[in-house]
Amino acid sequence: MPRVGSWKSLHGFWTSTFCLSLSWTHVQGGLHLIGSSQPIVAAPGDDVILPCRVDPELDAVGKTVEWSRPDLRPTGPQKRVEYVFVYRFRKTDRDMMMDTYIQRTSLSQDGLRRGDVSLTIRNVSLQDQGRFRCFIPRLGVEAELLLVVDPNFVSLTTETVSHRNLITLTPQEETSRNDRRSRLLLCLPLLLFLCIVCLSSISIFCFKKFNKNNFFI
Repeated sequence: MPRVGSWKSLHGFWTSTFCLSLSWTHVQGGLHLIGSSQPIVAAPGDDVILPCRVDPELDAVGKTVEWSRPDLRPTGPQKRVEYVFVYRFRKTDRDMMMDTYIQRTSLSQDGLRRGDVSLTIRNVSLQDQGRFRCFIPRLGVEAELLLVVDPNFVSLTTETVSHRNLITLTPQEETSRNDRRSRLLLCLPLLLFLCIVCLSSISIFCFKKFNKNNFFI
């Protein structure tokens, strides 16, 4: 016949194990990836960052991170999925990546420590336009973003920025500036008159001195 104390100890052990398991499931299930709900717009030749991070913040240095393009079908006889970027075993796995992205994509090592798995793509082209998917297999979380490559984006951005940088004067500043302009316009004739008087005085002085020298000669 089992002792009551032993049964209570066993019951307490399994209760603690169940609570710990439930707590761990809650933490794992509470993780998710946060991307951008708005399209990322860029012009051909731009460098872009596709934002994506783990929430709550988590050190992702030891995790596998896969960036792919759901719109592209698997290629080759084995229909193997080729990735835009693969981070595995704390380094870039180029064997799984599409050739066009090997030299143009990267993750931030410092960002990974904070759960930031944002993808940098350099020198984007029209062929890069489309959906991008970020997936962390060990956590079972994913997020999708849309990249739009617009040839007219640079001119539109320049126009917007230059318009934003314009300084708009308040009515008080505009009035003050107009008053200064009016006073300057009023002073100009006076300054011109003084200049004429000074030049005339100098001319008369020089003329008299010249005549005086000729008289003594």
